[in-house]
Amino acid sequence: MVMNTISIENKVGALALALSDAVLSSAQGEASEDRPAVAAIALLGHEPGMTIDRLRRALRISHPGAVRLVDRLVARGVAERKQSETDRRAVSLFLTNTGKASCTAILTVRQERIAQVLEVLSPDECKTLEALSDKLLRKLVRNLDQAYSACRLCDPKACQDCPCRSRGVDEL
Repeated sequence: MVMNTISIENKVGALALALSDAVLSSAQGEASEDRPAVAAIALLGHEPGMTIDRLRRALRISHPGAVRLVDRLVARGVAERKQSETDRRAVSLFLTNTGKASCTAILTVRQERIAQVLEVLSPDECKTLEALSDKLLRKLVRNLDQAYSACRLCDPKACQDCPCRSRGVDEL
């Protein structure tokens, strides 16, 4: 018997969007930044010294769009540009103290918002959801750019067995 998956596909899609919207809205409000800036701040918290090109690919935006985003973050005192230590042609991006505080606030509000949603699940259901999430992420994330994109709002300290890194994406 062939299972009709349209219903679950629809529900998973709606869940993904609803959770994403809830997390981004909460983080955006906490950090007083637009959505791309929220993700950029979290990514720079993951990897101090990230290049504009890596940031652009993780956020899936154009190079000019990434430059404008970085210009806004620098103007707001959240990030700073420094000469790359490994490539004199590249610029490395770092959070300022204000940016680090903003990153902490973003990750905290993200965790709190997701925890509120997960409260309806039992401990066993949470374990099942974690296993299913790992399996789905391993299917979705195939390269470093996808890993950065998928993990752009993650707390790197919270995920000891990251399914994105287990696909051979160890640089994240």
